[in-house]
Amino acid sequence: MRIFIPFVALLKIARRLSKAPEFRGLVALEAALIIVGAVFYMNVEQWSLLDSVYFCVVTLATVGYGDLTPTTDTGKLFAIPYIILGVAMLGVFIQIAGRTALEELEELTQKRLEREQTKREKEAEKK
Repeated sequence: MRIFIPFVALLKIARRLSKAPEFRGLVALEAALIIVGAVFYMNVEQWSLLDSVYFCVVTLATVGYGDLTPTTDTGKLFAIPYIILGVAMLGVFIQIAGRTALEELEELTQKRLEREQTKREKEAEKK
């Protein structure tokens, strides 16, 4: 039973996160950023759609495998603000996810404390 508690908490956090308007907006902005980047790199670097989307996701996630790199000056210049924006968005995502996780964990802790208090009160009444 104890093993499933963290999993259930993660599911509740994910559910709460998906309902947060700022998170939904961030996901939409991230999708738009990937689309813009993919279209740009398809045209400037002559990459396929898959390679362009792959590069954008890897870059915005700050993974940077290095298997695809812009070779044109225009592609390199575009990558600079693109990476900065991607890192900023990652920071915002972490902040939103962290705040949401803390709120959910606080609620779970509060409910647990209330259950324990109720249990103690019932035990005290029996005595």
